[in-house]
Amino acid sequence: MKAKARLIWMKLHAYFACFFLPITLLYIATGVLYLFDIKGGVKETFEYSVTLTAPWPESESKAKQIVEKELKGKSHATLPDDYYLERGGIHDWYGYKQEVILKPLDQPLQAMLIVKEHDLWHQLLLIHKGHAGNVFWIFGIGLGISLAFSLISGVVVSLQLPQLKKQSLLSIGLGLLVLIVVFIQG
Repeated sequence: MKAKARLIWMKLHAYFACFFLPITLLYIATGVLYLFDIKGGVKETFEYSVTLTAPWPESESKAKQIVEKELKGKSHATLPDDYYLERGGIHDWYGYKQEVILKPLDQPLQAMLIVKEHDLWHQLLLIHKGHAGNVFWIFGIGLGISLAFSLISGVVVSLQLPQLKKQSLLSIGLGLLVLIVVFIQG
């Protein structure tokens, strides 16, 4: 490989590394601490009694109308996009800033609206887990592509340098062997 091409590889490698360093450190920190069961939690919980004007909403769209009406004028973040329907007909929206739950009560036409605002650490963990919206999702995909490019560009450059080629090939082989052994043992 010519010196000019190698310099281009090295510059791209450096620029991607610098750009993605902050989110890489976030993913490393949240991932490692998550392995130690440190997940953050709820900073504050708000509960609101809701009187329904119609039977329990079965669909997300009808439940969402109730929730948005009840939260109007309150100082909570907007309703998260991610949604799931829990057992018992409980509607649950979750995002990295908060979780919003609408659940029926035993009395007819009565419900409880619960807003759980996450602490900073839990917000960062939910970014790591992909629950922070499309922008963070795209940024995470970019990070993955950048990491792959950084590794590939490092290998390309090391294989082009005669003094590193043999050790680089041995390292690739050793890494592959360890991966296979760990996978088989797992």
